[in-house]
Amino acid sequence: MTDNELDRMMRHVLLDSLRIDEAFEKEEADPFVPSRKHKRQMRDMLNDPIKWLRNKTKPVWKAAVQKIAVILLIALLSFGSMMAVSPTVRAAVIRWVTEWYETHITYRYSGEQITDEMPQYEITDLPEGYIEDESKRIEWPEYISFTFYNPNKENDQRIIFDYAYMSQGGASDFVTEDTEVISVTVNDLEGQLFLEKDWENTRSTLTWIDAERNLQFTLMAALNETDILNIAESVSLVKMTK
Repeated sequence: MTDNELDRMMRHVLLDSLRIDEAFEKEEADPFVPSRKHKRQMRDMLNDPIKWLRNKTKPVWKAAVQKIAVILLIALLSFGSMMAVSPTVRAAVIRWVTEWYETHITYRYSGEQITDEMPQYEITDLPEGYIEDESKRIEWPEYISFTFYNPNKENDQRIIFDYAYMSQGGASDFVTEDTEVISVTVNDLEGQLFLEKDWENTRSTLTWIDAERNLQFTLMAALNETDILNIAESVSLVKMTK
């Protein structure tokens, strides 16, 4: 028996069953007043008995999965609406995006504007002989930068350490030409090392993000991967904002 023949036979069986049920109901003493739902189901059964039967015999787990999917969809749509109208919710979810280009990488910030005083960090393990060049220090409301040098070396490649709040409208660019881009962690924080091919004579750049404090750190030094990571991991919080 083919599938079409089986469908036709099932259709006849279902229709006959419906007719018997209808005749039995007419014989009942109490009149039966069908509800809208009952009428709709009867209409669906008469129009396509096979489809109605398949829907009624659908496994319970499929129906449950469909309900869960609907609930998740509603939740996602509601959360998306909250992100669209609430800068605070959006900032809590998306602090930055990373845009990759052929010659550079851009970190574009979308966090809320920070008005607190900047926390104070310092490098506790500088290479031997290095001191800060205080004339190069920069202290802005959302950006701090330190420059270190070795006065005993001629043509010394300076070490630059800075950090900034990730606030709406801000961005940082990092050149990737002639560099090896290496994913790293600094004190359990994710980051990227842009290691120069000629790292002994050219400063490489290491950047990492502290999402909890909404800060991006950057360290530039003419050092190999191990040494620049050691310096970065010695960065310590000296004074927190009130």
